[in-house]
Amino acid sequence: MNIWKHCLLSQHKFGGQPTDFLPVHRFLDSSKLFCYHPRHRLLLHHTTGIEWATELLGDILTTSDNRQVLVRDVAAAHCQEDLSGRVPTLAEWLADPGPELLAALPISSPDQLPATLSPPLRQLVLRPYLRTGYSAALLLTTSTFGLYLAEQLLGLPAAEELLRWQPTPIPVAQLLAHITLRYPWQYRPDPKALAWLQQQEKAA
Repeated sequence: MNIWKHCLLSQHKFGGQPTDFLPVHRFLDSSKLFCYHPRHRLLLHHTTGIEWATELLGDILTTSDNRQVLVRDVAAAHCQEDLSGRVPTLAEWLADPGPELLAALPISSPDQLPATLSPPLRQLVLRPYLRTGYSAALLLTTSTFGLYLAEQLLGLPAAEELLRWQPTPIPVAQLLAHITLRYPWQYRPDPKALAWLQQQEKAA
């Protein structure tokens, strides 16, 4: 489902205009810039991604008709629309990562992080691991996608600091290639959302 369809669904659910919701949906689907495959959703379509969305965009979004909407609600709806009505945790995505992914990770333990990383950056890099307890979750923040997150959430100096530690970061698409989508919710959009969009297309 593309960003504009998500915006139309948000207008239907929350009011306002479709463009009011562009920043939320643009961020959640920014993972497509790194991996144009349904696996891209592993990077931000979960509760940790929603958490990052609120940190980036704030807690409240004010629509053009002056309604106040929680950014987390819009982000959660985005996940539900793409994932058969579910809002999974990152741990649910990574419950069975496989040995190939674990072998490809640049680090396998938080202990391998340099002590010189600034506290905000260290917290960002470790958050997926802390939310899941899985070493595999470090693929989000110790790859090219981690550079993107650091820049978006902490600013360019943080991304540059991360790049000094990892001068040649692993492309996140290379790591995601080791992920097998085993469950229908991981690749099937919500049928109710699709049905509503189809009705709108017929009415137009």
